[in-house]
Amino acid sequence: MALREIPGTKGDLYSIISVSIFYLYFTREEAMKRKVIIVLIAVTITSIAASEEKIQFTNTYNPRVFSYTLKKDESNIFSLLINSSEEEEKEAFEIDAKLCAAARYNSANLAKKGDVPKKLETTALRPLLWSYGVYDFQYLPTAFIYKTEESLKDSIKVFLHTISKRGFFNCGVGVSDFKDEKKIATIICSKRVIDTFDIPKIMNIGSYLNLEFKIRSGYKDPILYFSPPSGEVKKIAPAISERGEFSYSYELSGGDGKYLVQIITQGKNGVEAVFLIPIYVGVSLSDIKKEMLTYINIEDNTKNVSVEVARDMLLKAINYERKKANLTPLKLNQKLCSIALSKSKAMAEKQLFGHEIEQHKLEELLKSENIQFNKASENIGLNSSPRMAHFLFMSSPAHRSNILNSMFSEVGIGIYKAGDEDAQWFITEIFLMPKEL
Repeated sequence: MALREIPGTKGDLYSIISVSIFYLYFTREEAMKRKVIIVLIAVTITSIAASEEKIQFTNTYNPRVFSYTLKKDESNIFSLLINSSEEEEKEAFEIDAKLCAAARYNSANLAKKGDVPKKLETTALRPLLWSYGVYDFQYLPTAFIYKTEESLKDSIKVFLHTISKRGFFNCGVGVSDFKDEKKIATIICSKRVIDTFDIPKIMNIGSYLNLEFKIRSGYKDPILYFSPPSGEVKKIAPAISERGEFSYSYELSGGDGKYLVQIITQGKNGVEAVFLIPIYVGVSLSDIKKEMLTYINIEDNTKNVSVEVARDMLLKAINYERKKANLTPLKLNQKLCSIALSKSKAMAEKQLFGHEIEQHKLEELLKSENIQFNKASENIGLNSSPRMAHFLFMSSPAHRSNILNSMFSEVGIGIYKAGDEDAQWFITEIFLMPKEL
């Protein structure tokens, strides 16, 4: 889907100039000519100021993004975000045009509904980000109703604590007018690891998806996961050029439906999913819209369940998916559950999210408990509920490949619920193929 033009700037400027030239050419009144010249001068100054602001907020990111002008309110919110951050983090923040467009759309949509939820559902925003060409796998949104920027300082600081811990420095800000002279601000921050050219979302059967990308500093060893409509997962190492760019060409020959392309890289906290894009083949726009709505209309009654109930639900969900794929169910291993719980608790207490958190690397944890294995892997999730965690695992080729791996026979599930209202669910699933003694 093409990125949308944001109305209200370029088109208005051209219209004013065109009408002004018309009047200058045909009017004979000197007074009217002077007024028109004054209007042209004012419009020119305004457009220069707007372009300077545009440059200020877009030149830090990939020049391939579409140009975008922040409104004054949005510029003020971004400045507040920067000024409230730690000194060493200020230079890390980047304003992203596509995230800004998505954030502005979300604020306008919330204003129409007349309400802002206490917590934005991360999963529900993914189709919106996809529609604007944002494929970062990890991101966090928030929204506020406010009258003055000053009143947002405390809320911004709380949000900053979370995003800075997780390295979400790619930001979009969108503001919309609300009732009673108030405004709604949406901030979406993501972890940008992959820089890529725009990718077509709709393609024909048998055509080739040519993927070219770069990875940012601090990350290495990207692996591609391709999943055709059948749900099978193919793991591929991309080619690398002398300039450090990665590329791969993949034939879309698995029939009509949705293909998922995911990129996994090695970061400082271990393996990370950093990029996810859907490609549709032989699917109508109306069917794509319906499929996207599954992210938004998920019925979720698991936010207030106990940890014990959540674990049983996840086990049943995993084995339900395996049954559909004609695979044997996984047995719950209590020792693995204890290890998984220690991992989830460590992530919550340290407010870190990763596979290789110090003293909690999977292989070391298994060896410390004298667990013999031929193969082991883990899924980790940080979500608003167990239901959302499982939905995202199954929507991610890399995570789904663990759930549907025929080599695994045992699983351990560890859940740590941080907070009561608007709780964060830290979830670890460990999959094991035990070594036969």
